[in-house]
Amino acid sequence: MKGDIRVTPSPGSGAVPEPERAAAPGPEQAKPDALPASGQPAIDLAAITAEIQALRRGRGLRGDVAGRIGPLLRELAGGRHAEGGVAAGAVPAAHDDAAQLRRMLGSRLEVLAGRLPEDLRTAILAALALHPATVNMRTYELRREWVARQVERVARTAERRIDEAQFLLAQEIAGELARERSRPAHPAELESWYIKSFRAVFLLDGEVTEAVERRVIVPSVDGLAELDLALDVPVDPGRPRSPLRLQMIKGGELVRVEELARTRTRYLIRLPHPLSAGEAHEYEMRIQAQPGDPLRDYYVFRPERRCDAFELRVRFDRRTLPAWVRRVAGEDVHSYTSFEGLPAAGQLVAVDPTGEASESFSRLRPHYGYGLQWGWP
Repeated sequence: MKGDIRVTPSPGSGAVPEPERAAAPGPEQAKPDALPASGQPAIDLAAITAEIQALRRGRGLRGDVAGRIGPLLRELAGGRHAEGGVAAGAVPAAHDDAAQLRRMLGSRLEVLAGRLPEDLRTAILAALALHPATVNMRTYELRREWVARQVERVARTAERRIDEAQFLLAQEIAGELARERSRPAHPAELESWYIKSFRAVFLLDGEVTEAVERRVIVPSVDGLAELDLALDVPVDPGRPRSPLRLQMIKGGELVRVEELARTRTRYLIRLPHPLSAGEAHEYEMRIQAQPGDPLRDYYVFRPERRCDAFELRVRFDRRTLPAWVRRVAGEDVHSYTSFEGLPAAGQLVAVDPTGEASESFSRLRPHYGYGLQWGWP
């Protein structure tokens, strides 16, 4: 299970986590797409393009890009694909697996780029430092100059060629993600446990911003003794991230916490005893941001495994109430990270006299966001 709780304690600040899945916003993300007739959120081509663009900098995919790989490319790296045989959600989380993450993503991009015309395939692989001739080039400018020499054109023409290839590659990635999301899980990928219910209280009215999360989990196998989890925290470019404070309240022992990539914290919970298949177990924990850390204006849960029910309550400081609160239900990560303007009337959620807003959700779809988002006057 992976996640990120994203929040905002006061007007004008940024955000912290959102449970279940990495979702660091990419640069210049597009506005949310409309839901297609099927009710499934469209995959944002502009967001994928921005994520690829971010990887072109510096040494490309040969550099330290673990903190720059956006949520859609991270999903692609760990997808259910025949080429690598990697199960969905298997993106490596530990810091010593950063090289494996680069290899997994690079392998997938090479396969999808192979569907492009030869000149465009060469251009985008060179830009990302995936072409054999450019793997040792330290800057994007050097790799662009190499592309220009191959096509006997100036650097500006090479840039246009790379941009064209990037857009077509984004289309291939979008199609692949759509196929993988709709594909039934292979028996080997069946979850060993699922979330029967998840209740979160997000507190923005104290000295420290914190979330109190209570989950009831149910194993599908005998002998479940540990939960290996991850929490992703979006960080604006150029800003450091302070470590989160995690504390078990009941139902388990927090035996390991690791700060991994710039946006990711991994933690291991040891259960009081091995659980039997079908044996429900409740655990509760507190997650606190460091005082003064910028937080985003939403708390969104993005599950990677089955979740039957989710209930969220956000308590605002009554001295600085938001101008509006909206319900986020089954949205792609880039729909809420790039949300602008005012929500539709049907999305609005009331804030009661105590400064609280709440919503509940059932039968959540994996990889899509559920929760509350707010805006300031």
